[in-house]
Amino acid sequence: MIKTQHTRGAVLMKRLFANLLIVILALVITACQSEEAVSFSDEQLEEGLRAEVEKTDGELYESDFDELVELDLSGLGIQDLTGIELLDDLKVLSLEDNEINDFSLLKDLESLEEVNVRSNPIDEEQQALLDELTEQDVVVHFTEETEVVGSPDGPGGFLWKVENGDTTVYLQGTIHAGTEDFYPLNEKIEDAYREADVVVPEIDITDLNVMEVQQLTMDLGAYQDGTTIEDHIPEDVYSDLSATLDELGLPLQMVEGFKPWFLSSTIQQLMTEQLGFMNGVDQYFLDRAAQDDKEIIALETVEEQLSIFADTSDDYQIQMLEESLVDIDDYEEDMLELFNLYKEGDVDELLTALTEEEAEPTAEEQAFMEALNDERNYGMADTITEFLEEDNGDTYFVIVGSLHLIMEPHVVSILEEEGYEVEHVY
Repeated sequence: MIKTQHTRGAVLMKRLFANLLIVILALVITACQSEEAVSFSDEQLEEGLRAEVEKTDGELYESDFDELVELDLSGLGIQDLTGIELLDDLKVLSLEDNEINDFSLLKDLESLEEVNVRSNPIDEEQQALLDELTEQDVVVHFTEETEVVGSPDGPGGFLWKVENGDTTVYLQGTIHAGTEDFYPLNEKIEDAYREADVVVPEIDITDLNVMEVQQLTMDLGAYQDGTTIEDHIPEDVYSDLSATLDELGLPLQMVEGFKPWFLSSTIQQLMTEQLGFMNGVDQYFLDRAAQDDKEIIALETVEEQLSIFADTSDDYQIQMLEESLVDIDDYEEDMLELFNLYKEGDVDELLTALTEEEAEPTAEEQAFMEALNDERNYGMADTITEFLEEDNGDTYFVIVGSLHLIMEPHVVSILEEEGYEVEHVY
């Protein structure tokens, strides 16, 4: 009797499992029945997708493309992308060498990070659409890759080289603003970049978390007590600030909660942008590094750089703000002079232009410059020394503001003090 009950219990248990399996199968079947088949207008597109998911016949469903994150549809003769918007998880897509003349559906791929559209008939309208994707942080490859070659009389200079064992470090002085006619730079600079395995900027501006930077800016650059800039600066400076921002198209009310150091930087940024001087040498090489898949290692963080300005006194911040309240024509003249000095590559001339003073600096000015230059140079040199001592056989291309390589105590002299022989290449 007990055995019979045990046997019956086992049967019931099996049936329970069987019933659960039936329910699961029913849910799966129902899901399949409720999921409509998808179709693609372009036979070549469908053929490429079937090959990718290894489903040569039968209906295609959206679920067939779940977790499809990379897709290569190059050279298939595709003309119509209708249906590709269903690939929700797609991050990397190659459409190179097809006959596509409408890329608008790419805007519906919310996960898309990179797309290659080279060798397709791209008109001005489609170029504008692809530019919009670029502005949304999608990497778009739409021109044939060509090797950038500098000329012997190309612009630039400020290039040094230091070696240890099988490891080479190039030190390239940069300028953080510029114009398109800077590039390509002198062949020695372009060759040094091309040799590099790793690009080393002050900060990696291609890989910033926008939300984190915004929060950091609020923490360091905004008043936390409910006051505004009007409560902290003289009336005449406030009046000049309001007028300058109006001329630059930014109402003061939009930024009145920020401190003088931040407003000073904002004004210079707006002027630089309006004058078309956004083609800085750092950005030039970082864009190249991203395209060439070179490793990028930053020397500093955004917080470290912003803190140098945020840690100054109220009076010194007001001084910085006043110095930024100049006519945009005067700002343009000053920048063009610096551009010419940089392109000429004359160390002494640039150093003189950047460091000449009509009066002795105050104690706070001196402390600020030490934080901005001296202390950072020692930190940069420490990291570069680590590269050299590790001696992993890589070539590093360090890109930092030119003053870090020419104003004592600069990175070059610090490395020389450490016993390294540093060659001035160009």
